[in-house]
Amino acid sequence: MPKNYNLFLKGRVGYWDFNADMVNYVLDKHKDNEVHVLIDSTGGDVATALSISSLFNLHGNVHCHYVGMNASAATIAAMGAKHITIDADALFLVHKCMSLVLEWDYMNADELAAHIAELEKQKKDNETIDGCIAGMYAKRCKKPKDELLTLMKEGAWLTAQQAKEWGFVDEITNDPEDEKPVLTDSVASVFADAGIPIPPIDVKKGSFLERLFNFFSSKPAAKASVEDSTEAAQPNNTMAKTFAKLAALLGVTVAVADGGVSLTEEQADKIEGKLAEHDSAVADLNAKIAEKDAKIAEQETKIAELDGKVKDLAKEPAEKTTEMQQKPEADVDPDKVAEALLKMIP
Repeated sequence: MPKNYNLFLKGRVGYWDFNADMVNYVLDKHKDNEVHVLIDSTGGDVATALSISSLFNLHGNVHCHYVGMNASAATIAAMGAKHITIDADALFLVHKCMSLVLEWDYMNADELAAHIAELEKQKKDNETIDGCIAGMYAKRCKKPKDELLTLMKEGAWLTAQQAKEWGFVDEITNDPEDEKPVLTDSVASVFADAGIPIPPIDVKKGSFLERLFNFFSSKPAAKASVEDSTEAAQPNNTMAKTFAKLAALLGVTVAVADGGVSLTEEQADKIEGKLAEHDSAVADLNAKIAEKDAKIAEQETKIAELDGKVKDLAKEPAEKTTEMQQKPEADVDPDKVAEALLKMIP
């Protein structure tokens, strides 16, 4: 497995770091040589992925290597490559294509009929694209197209070994330079926006997701029988609603559907900010409590000192004396007294 790649395709398919023009430019520079491509992407634009797959096929000598978490359009892009490898820790997901559906309006019967017709057309277009993609997968995997459509409908993450067993990749590698994928808040947000399930991998230390998972995992789990094991593996609707309530207390509204929580990156950042505010408020309160405790301790020390002095004074009797002191008389002037008496005689 080469450590030097001619092309790195990362990020969202269709953006500047994963687009057909860049791929075409690099392939054109290496017309007569094998081109090594590193892919690490959670998907994106299907049309771009189909174009890149076609360019790989036309070149005829492209080796694609998957690392990290690869889903959706990112899995389509490599289908035209001559050789495909995957890191032992990488993940692989194929699913049916999805279209953004937004509508918020009041409609009468005629307008509803028109909107339904538009959605029906969109549904047929998606089915056509699914059939095309399933055909590409089937050709690569050497399996019936219907089996690939079923797998796409399930939309579950595959391990490297499962991806090889299906035939999506030709070889599994274990190169030390390929890091094990870790789930971050931003990646989880991308999955939530695209309706992609959260992969069963480690969560980044210190992230909001780790704190959230720790919160729920700290609750005692109910005992489940063997018959309930399948249901236990499914998303916990009660847990999702509990999280929604928790988010609401923090001033954030999240969507709960089919036992899962839809959380955007903005919402995750807002919840993280609210948690930080709460942590700061608790720290301030603890500091004020510590300050009050110090003042109380200081007052208690002063009171103890005064109590000690009072007890000491009570132990020492007052000194006794029989001597009486008289205030010395003031000097008297006889002439002034006589003068005052004469003034009083009429």
